[in-house]
Amino acid sequence: MYTSGDFACISMASANNRSESRRHGPTSHSLSTTIPAVPSTSSSTSLPLSSTSTARDTDTRRHVLSHINDIFKCTICFGRLEDPHLCPQCSKLYCYDCIGEWLDSGSSQSCPNCKIALQLDQLVKVRWFDDIQKLQQNLRTLGASEAEEEKLVEKASKGIENELCPMHGKIVNFYCSTCKQCICEVCATDVSEGRHRDHTFKTLHVTYEQHLNVLENELEKVENYRDMLSLLMNKIERNVELIGRVKSVKHKELEAIMVSAMESLDRQEEEKVVKLQAHQYSLLGEMDDIDQKLQTMRCEMMLCSKPQLIQMKPKIFAVCNAIRMNPIKDFKQIRVPARLKIEIPNLYETGVFVVQNFSTFDDNKVVYSNEFSDCFGRTWRIMAWCVISEDHFGIYLELVNGTPCWYTNRPHPSTLLGMECTFQLIHLEPEKTISKTIRQYFDRTPQKGWGLRDFVTLKTILEENYLRVNDSLELLYNIRPCSPADGQQDVLDADESLTEQ
Repeated sequence: MYTSGDFACISMASANNRSESRRHGPTSHSLSTTIPAVPSTSSSTSLPLSSTSTARDTDTRRHVLSHINDIFKCTICFGRLEDPHLCPQCSKLYCYDCIGEWLDSGSSQSCPNCKIALQLDQLVKVRWFDDIQKLQQNLRTLGASEAEEEKLVEKASKGIENELCPMHGKIVNFYCSTCKQCICEVCATDVSEGRHRDHTFKTLHVTYEQHLNVLENELEKVENYRDMLSLLMNKIERNVELIGRVKSVKHKELEAIMVSAMESLDRQEEEKVVKLQAHQYSLLGEMDDIDQKLQTMRCEMMLCSKPQLIQMKPKIFAVCNAIRMNPIKDFKQIRVPARLKIEIPNLYETGVFVVQNFSTFDDNKVVYSNEFSDCFGRTWRIMAWCVISEDHFGIYLELVNGTPCWYTNRPHPSTLLGMECTFQLIHLEPEKTISKTIRQYFDRTPQKGWGLRDFVTLKTILEENYLRVNDSLELLYNIRPCSPADGQQDVLDADESLTEQ
């Protein structure tokens, strides 16, 4: 009887013939106890052909590996690529350190291949190079695995040929379905002992194929299970990448907040200092006028005679009294509070909306993101709208809870507030990411939603590879309350057609 280890070896030996056995299906004819002895056949005659095919496949793999090694090497050091980047003009591959040293050397600020002017930040990172390295490793591993499998095939074939019945010393070529034992022809036909009388037999190779198919099905289930784990792993990795992307956006937001806060501090300081400097200039002018009058009176006192000095006394007293009659301002009236306020603008709400199963969308298909809140406590959600008949993919911001109307007692355009929305359709190549910003300002008429009906065409999405391999789109949103004073650079008008739906 074969053990589980024997079946494992046999299943590996038949791996190359798996598709053939499934195409024809296993033979399941039951044989009675009176079946005559049938000599077992050996499958070892197919081994020389298999060995020749394996050798040919091995040579092909080596040839492919050689070509891959020649193609994917640094054009500067001619070695194995490390952190590969390519020239955006000629697409030649370089190690990041090699091209960095080349451009930083000062001797050349151009691509070593096409000679186009090139800066380090213009290089394109080769993100798919890890897949090429995995392919190379898989080819090497496959070569080693097939060589080992060939040895196991040969060993298993010899084991099948040479396995003998422990009782009669005959080759085992039958399987007793009743006893679930592998037996020889003597065990099957021996009437005197009667151990297998009235039992059901099958030829060994038929039972072997049946068991092999069952085991292969189980192994395929495990492989499918592993594929599901691998798919989950890929989704987690992409999730990590998206979190990193959002973090990068928030870093830029923090930098902008720091710049804005510093500018605000500078502006407050300047306003306060200007007031104090105005008082300083006034005091300096008054002091200069007093200095001139003092100098004039001292000169006259020095140049006049004693009788004249006595006569000038009332005049000098009058001038001095006139100077002292000007009141000196109390410092409390001049003092400016030494207090500065850090003004932080409204914070953005940033996230990624993943639009699933994009290829199944019908005309006027609408999908919504999860709800989120802004810094004022209002609840929003993103809506993606697919209009196949017009070749449009639209993005809208909808108000779920709260009111978007803000105004003061004096309705003036400068007092109106609204929402600033930046939507990005993410592409694996950062330079192809589509980014559009809109602002919508509100008066006393409530608005429930607005956005861009023609954010991008469906043709662009399909032809420019914005779809991920799992048939999804990734939309990054960056949303905050704003006012007209925030500026209008690179801002589109909002399409309010959603409110007409």
